[in-house]
This record gives sequence, structure tokens and C-alpha cells, in this order.
Amino acid sequence: MKAFRGSLVAALLLLVVGVAFWLLRPPVEDRTPDEGVRIFDFEKHELVKVHVERPGAEPITLEERDGRWIIAGTDFVAGRSMVNRVKHQLHDLTSRATVVEDPENPELYGLGANAIKVELTLRDGRTLAFEAGDPNPSSVSYYIRPIPGDTVYTVKKSAVDYYSLTLDEFRERRFAGFDSKDVTRMDATIDLPATDERPAVRRHLVVERTGDHEWQMLEPVQMAANDDRMRRLLGRVNALKARDFIEVDDAELQARLPEWGLDHPRLDITLSFASREPLRLRVGADAPSDNKYEQLAYVLVEGDDTIYIARRGLLDDFGADLEELRNRRVVQMREEDVVAVDATLRAEPGEDLEGEAGVRYAAEQWVWRDGVPVPGSTPKRVARYLAELEVQAFVDDHPGDLSQYGLDDPVARVVLRNAAGEERVVLIGAPAEPLVDAEGRERLRRYVAIEGSPSVYVADNRVFSVVQDLIREGNRKKARDLEKAARRERIPSEALPEDEPPSGSAGDP
Repeated sequence: MKAFRGSLVAALLLLVVGVAFWLLRPPVEDRTPDEGVRIFDFEKHELVKVHVERPGAEPITLEERDGRWIIAGTDFVAGRSMVNRVKHQLHDLTSRATVVEDPENPELYGLGANAIKVELTLRDGRTLAFEAGDPNPSSVSYYIRPIPGDTVYTVKKSAVDYYSLTLDEFRERRFAGFDSKDVTRMDATIDLPATDERPAVRRHLVVERTGDHEWQMLEPVQMAANDDRMRRLLGRVNALKARDFIEVDDAELQARLPEWGLDHPRLDITLSFASREPLRLRVGADAPSDNKYEQLAYVLVEGDDTIYIARRGLLDDFGADLEELRNRRVVQMREEDVVAVDATLRAEPGEDLEGEAGVRYAAEQWVWRDGVPVPGSTPKRVARYLAELEVQAFVDDHPGDLSQYGLDDPVARVVLRNAAGEERVVLIGAPAEPLVDAEGRERLRRYVAIEGSPSVYVADNRVFSVVQDLIREGNRKKARDLEKAARRERIPSEALPEDEPPSGSAGDP
């Protein structure tokens, strides 16, 4: 009984202590995670100037002038990526933590006399400034102090770590930029090294634009040039980026051209434009590289006093086999431009399919010559496969005897016509050697030619198959029309409407 009374007393005492603690406890603060302090808040497009002062180095100023960013005091264009980086990192800069509000020794954080000072100028004339200091012990954040102000914060490393970079890092590294759609002509001279098949040669390549997606090679041979390949070549020039810069004055430039191999460059390109002065670019000798997998060369842009060190891949691009530049779309017409197709097919030995057929595109549909709509997709496939015919191989540009290709008497002749009345005539000849894949399956091919052009090509057999489909469907329609006419012949004349005399009557033309 005594033990029970002792336990009861202990429980009552514990209850009293608990109630007292509850009544006398300090109020609990409603704490939320620290979301940081917004240091800067402006729109990216408002920034027009960035001035950077670094201990022991020349200041750097990036300015927007007439819509483009330059490095003040130089002729250098400011790097777009660097300008965008400043805008992106600072326009809504928020601290990660508040370190100290009034440091006695700001140098401990890399601030004060040791700091990098950055001043931003906005379009309305406002200025924003801060000091960037050292990385914190974890090296994932940097110390920063807004000016005016005494509070030290940490911000993410990517927001300020680039201000210690050299002047070259603030320069635009794309040094040959242009609008490829504005190019009207390309002249290029390239030294081709010797191979087992030929000695070293110097090739002169001239290509002119003849349409939005059409190019004509003038030298070293005359032929249509491939639009995709031309865009790729222009794109490689356009995308050139400097790995390093060598600044020289004009006298030094002329004296050192042989040193860099730029007096007799391995590649000399001149691009002509519709709306600006030509661009001439020379690729010289190999430049030293710290990366054994990256080959570099000295590059000079005419009128520039900078020697650029860039990747030398242009030498391979412009030294490729001419066949790669050749336009494989030999008909030079687009599917959507075709408004009429007329095809003739003769029967090959062992076959009985032959005839002729014609279709027109009117009122947003394909119709036969008599205006009856054509069911199915055959006319569309014929227009696509023939107008946009992409040949697989170039056989002979000056054939002496077309009979060996079956093109002296082609098995099929197809006339394509556009709304302007322009025609392209595709001739389809004998079967060519089929392609055989790794599993032994054959893909049939045909010799083809374009009427008026001497060249002979090899194309996939489907260009012949779709013509056969058109003739087959045309023959079926003709058979149905004849059957319908025969039935009408058997109908007594008095049973026909007065305005539809039977075939062969006085009412026929």
C-alpha cells in the first residue's frame, strides 16, 4: 500500500512540473527557411554597360552601342555568351546567406582593397555596384558586398567567378559571322595534299547562288551544287571560334605573314554578299595545341589586325571530293510546284504494261485530263519522287553512247510542268546494277537522265514504279471509259436524253 501511495505522489509531482513548464515556456517563433536577400532586380534588356575593375589589371568595360556590344577602348566585339552570362546571373541575384553586417576586416573575405569592383549601368541611367571577393571555405559560393552597403553575403559561384578572367575571355570568339542567306558567291582556293591516286594540287572552287536553295558550280567543273552541302560549308566558316588571339599592328602583320603561313595560305576563301562587303578569310600553318586531339591553325580575316588561332577542320571540309558537292537532286523542281504530269511508258521484254497518262492539279486536287478526280495518292507520289528525285550515283557526264544505259529509247518519259509553264523531262532507262545490303537483299535501280542534260545517273527503282502505277491506273480508267461508252452504244437512241446523243450519231464532233 505504501509503494502504491509513493507512485501516486510521484505521478502527481510530474504532472505539476509539466503544467508549470507549459505555462511558463517562452513563446515559439514561427520560423521559415531563409530564402535569401534579393540583391539586384532588373530586366535583362535594361543592362547597357558593365565596368569591371580588378586589382593589378586593366579595367574592362563592355558597352552596348547601336545594338551591339563592344569592349570599350578597343576594336573588339564583346562575346555574346559573356554579355548574356552577366545579364542572366545578375538581373535577379539573390544571396545564399548573410555572413556579417559590418565586418571589421573585409579583406578576410577578399573584399575592400582586394576586391573586384563591378558597376552596372541600366538604360534609364541608374547604376548598380558591388564588390566580388573570395570563394567561401566550401568553394561553392563567393563573398559579395553591394555598394553602397556594409553587409557581406554569399552568392552562387557562377554569379561572379568569371570577373577574374582575362580580357580575351570577354571577347567574341566567333570572328567570321555572317548571314548565310545573304551569300551570293563563294571563291575558294585550297591546297590538296598528295595521295596514292594523285600528286599535290591546288584547287580553285567557284560556286554561285542561282536561287533560294540552288547553287551552280563554275570551277573546277560546271555542275549544279548541292544546297545542303553548300549550307554546311558556309556554316563551318560561320561557326569558326578563336581558341586564342594574337594582336599585331599592320607592319608586324606583313612581316610575320610567312611565319604563320598566311602569305601563301593553304585555304583562301572569299564570300560575296548581297548587302555587305565581301569577307576574305585565310587559313595558314598549323598552330601549337595543348590538346593532341585538337588540330589548330592560324587564321586571318582580311582587314583585321588580329591573328586568330582556330580549329583547322575547314581544310578537310573544303578539300572533300567534288562529288560530295554535287547536287543529287537533279530535276531541280519541288513537289508543290508541279501542276501537271504527263507520262509515257513502253512495254519491256516480258512485260505487257504500257501506255500514256496525264494528270493535272486543279482546285486543290489531282484530276485526269478530262477533269475527273484521281482517287488515291499516286499523282502526289509521282510529283514527289520525280520532281525531288535524288540520284544515288553519277555515271557519266559525257556519254558517247546512250544505248548502253537504255536511254536512247527510254522505257519511260515523264514531263513535269509548273505554274509558270516551265518543264522538266525525266527519262528512265534500263535497269542498273542493284544495291546489295549486308543481308544479301537487293534494291533495284535504274539509269535516268534529264532531257537537255548530257549526264547519266543511277536512281532507286521506285522512280520507275510510281510511273508504272500512274500508267496502270490510267489504263484502268480508259478501260472503264470504253466500257461505259460501249454500254451507251447499246442503249436505244430514244432512251437517251435529248442533249446526250449516242456515240457515233450526228451529234458527235
